[in-house]
Amino acid sequence: MNKKDKLVTGNPFKTLLFFSLPMILSVTLQQFYNICDSMIAGRMISDNSLSAVSATYPITVVYLAIAVGFGVGGNIITARFIGEKKYNNAQTAIYTSLISIFILAIIITSLGLALLKPLLLMLNVGGQSYYDEAFIYLLFYTCGITFLFIYNVVTSLFQSLGNSRIPLYLLIISTILNLVLDIIFVKSGFGIKGIAIATFISQATASIISLIILLIYSKKILNEKGKLFDKRILKTILSIAIPSIIQGSIISIGGVMIQSLINSFGPNVTAGYGAAYKIVYVIVNIYTVMSNAISTFTSTNAGAGQYDRIKKGFYSGLLICGFLTIIATLIFMIIPKPLLSIFGNENTSDDVVEVGKNFIYCVAPFYIFLCIKIPCDGVLKGSKDMRSFMIATFVDLIIRVGLSYLLGNVLPDEYKLLGIFLSWPIGWLFGMAISIFAYKQGRWKRLIGYN
Repeated sequence: MNKKDKLVTGNPFKTLLFFSLPMILSVTLQQFYNICDSMIAGRMISDNSLSAVSATYPITVVYLAIAVGFGVGGNIITARFIGEKKYNNAQTAIYTSLISIFILAIIITSLGLALLKPLLLMLNVGGQSYYDEAFIYLLFYTCGITFLFIYNVVTSLFQSLGNSRIPLYLLIISTILNLVLDIIFVKSGFGIKGIAIATFISQATASIISLIILLIYSKKILNEKGKLFDKRILKTILSIAIPSIIQGSIISIGGVMIQSLINSFGPNVTAGYGAAYKIVYVIVNIYTVMSNAISTFTSTNAGAGQYDRIKKGFYSGLLICGFLTIIATLIFMIIPKPLLSIFGNENTSDDVVEVGKNFIYCVAPFYIFLCIKIPCDGVLKGSKDMRSFMIATFVDLIIRVGLSYLLGNVLPDEYKLLGIFLSWPIGWLFGMAISIFAYKQGRWKRLIGYN
């Protein structure tokens, strides 16, 4: 079977499963980057260092949302061209995506460096004991934005070519390198700066190598030269990328707002919430990857006119997400303390663990809402129904952030954190309801000509 066409032939469940598995492993390893940083900070330095990494995490998620959002645009448009067998346009879309993301990375890096202090003040880190460590970590992370952007867009482009394995192999190497360098630099006395430098070096290595391989691989698979840059194709990419970036960024900014509220409760709450947030978001990011896999599958089959396969892909994605949900919910509900213990040492405060455990207990039982929402979102994005997708996402965000601030201020002190934590599943519930309605209503069918 031609590698370019493997998403439009064969059993949809097997095709989507084997296509998404390397993507799931990749995003899990990418999460492990941040988990490694927090783990080394908490176990080998101090609770303050763990608080520093945890407090700045939502800012790094905003940067990642921009990269992933642009990658979604490049992925869907390239996959659509491949489905239509317009391989010259597909190659042009790859080049255009890479040049554009490089320019965007330079702009975001400049803004990030200029706004370092205001961002930390916005997060209520300014008066905290870990401010200096948070500043150093965010400074080095911001300097590596170009590598972060390029790697994530390259990964998305590999997926559009039907190959999600190569980025996984590179990420395994990069993750091991990050962990080894974390330990070496911290033991050498670099502290939080060593963790930041290790992340910078690891991301740079993965980014450069994956970019070189993509350029070679795409020429071999597509067998077309393509133009280096095409304004028309860029406009098409941006029609998907801009809503995706806005959606991802606003969600991440919502996370920043909730983090700012959490930080006001002090270092122990910040450390506990930050550790649990990373654990919880392992499965949330896997859902996001499944959504992108379904989007690629939808876009490729829409381009090929294989409309019936789109619905089969939707139900296959729902089944895969259901299995992941059962496993994740059981693990998180049964062993939250052992999971949280990887971030601390014998001197870690009991309050840190208690806060993290309570957050996990509040959100893990409700993963089912995301399990149902994600396949719907994947089909909506893949068919360019960005309006419906964004409405569902924004309703989720507005309810989650609004309830966090409302309940975090009006409830008695002993229940304020509980109210903030429970706002998460309530927002997911409303977002799920809108996504289901949009999928059933069928605007996405009209956009791709599927009667």
